Amino acid sequence: MKLLTIDYGGTFVKYGLLDTESGELSGKGKVPAPLESPEAFAETAGRIYEQFRGTAEGVAISMPGIIDSETGLARTAGAYAKMPGQNVYELLTPYIDVYVCIENDGKAAIQAEVWKGALQDVKNGCACIIGSGLGGGVVMDGKLRKGGHFASGEISGLLMNPGDYSFGNYAASAAGMSAFLMQVAYAKGMNPSDFEISGYMARGESSGEKKISGKEVFEWIEAGDEVVMNVYRSWIEKLVLVLYNMKMVLDPEKIVVGGGVSANPRFIRDLKEEYAKSIAVLLSMGFPDAPLDVCHFSSDANLIGAAYTWLQKYGK
Repeated sequence: MKLLTIDYGGTFVKYGLLDTESGELSGKGKVPAPLESPEAFAETAGRIYEQFRGTAEGVAISMPGIIDSETGLARTAGAYAKMPGQNVYELLTPYIDVYVCIENDGKAAIQAEVWKGALQDVKNGCACIIGSGLGGGVVMDGKLRKGGHFASGEISGLLMNPGDYSFGNYAASAAGMSAFLMQVAYAKGMNPSDFEISGYMARGESSGEKKISGKEVFEWIEAGDEVVMNVYRSWIEKLVLVLYNMKMVLDPEKIVVGGGVSANPRFIRDLKEEYAKSIAVLLSMGFPDAPLDVCHFSSDANLIGAAYTWLQKYGK
């Protein structure tokens, strides 16, 4: 079976055609994120679907926010500020004539790992997906935990500092990739809009055509740029605070980390070292370990997992 799978990120919409038998993704591409309106959101899916009409037997969608995967209601939608209250299935009906399934991006990523990745045969586990913001997901007793309101695993809303209940103190605004790039821009005295920062966090007009991505920032880190290194160390500590709290609340067998940055060996090494520091005292007291692992699918996890959600909903 061939499924078109689409991942709505805060900066780009990625897509590909998944062969559900082999797990291979073909026809991969990406377009700018349509943050401006629900109509733009739906039209983007329609344009992508037209490339695969007649080949795709279904469409699987991943997006940020609290998403009711049964009814299609987007209760919240992350960077897609105009989408809350919209029914995604109804929006897409004029554009797509095959079955559509929608899932939260963090839950989609963990579904991919449960299906064919790092959480196969894991009874209790969780995921932290580092994208424009932060996505998360929880597996309990071998099943994806969605919660009473489809909001389980929404680690993006964790508070980072006591007494501050503003949006800027949420984990998504402090520990996601957009937050990291924005902090680097300010520390370097540069324009945040010149970086690949999610639209809802970027400010001002870009002064150049090519956006500075995480790849370039990690090149600065490898080159020993001390200004960037200071921001990087602080960012790693914030991420570890999120992982530590997931470990203590959920008692997982393992925690998997995903998103494009998880393919960077330097980042994974530094994250594991800081995480080991955070739980050292706990382990010495006899608390169980919850090792960190890397998502098998890295930046494709949301695409793979959305397809698995489609198969669970319609495959029978």
